[in-house]
Amino acid sequence: RQELEKLQGDIRFEAEKFKRESTTMSQDQKDALRDKIQGMQKNLAEKGRPLEQEIKARQNQELAKVQTLIIETIQEIAKKGDFDEVKVKDTTIYFNPKEVTDLSEKVVDAVSKK
Repeated sequence: RQELEKLQGDIRFEAEKFKRESTTMSQDQKDALRDKIQGMQKNLAEKGRPLEQEIKARQNQELAKVQTLIIETIQEIAKKGDFDEVKVKDTTIYFNPKEVTDLSEKVVDAVSKK
């Protein structure tokens, strides 16, 4: 990450240099600096991709942990509450088709204690 931040800073520096000095540069110097900046940008993109993938994988791992914790907590609460059936639909939890009971607060309380 630090390497990527340094590379971004280097790109900004070179781009500002190009803006400042382009009027006094020869066409060959402009082309060389432009190529250098494009190469640095390509390098940044190539190095950034694995980091993005790693971050996404880590987020998915953490999300899976939270989802598992919530599902286990719902099951514990449903068993203790002696419910016959639990359905999850559009993030709303329904118990007993004859009478709807919302366990959201109990689930949040139980999850926050773990």
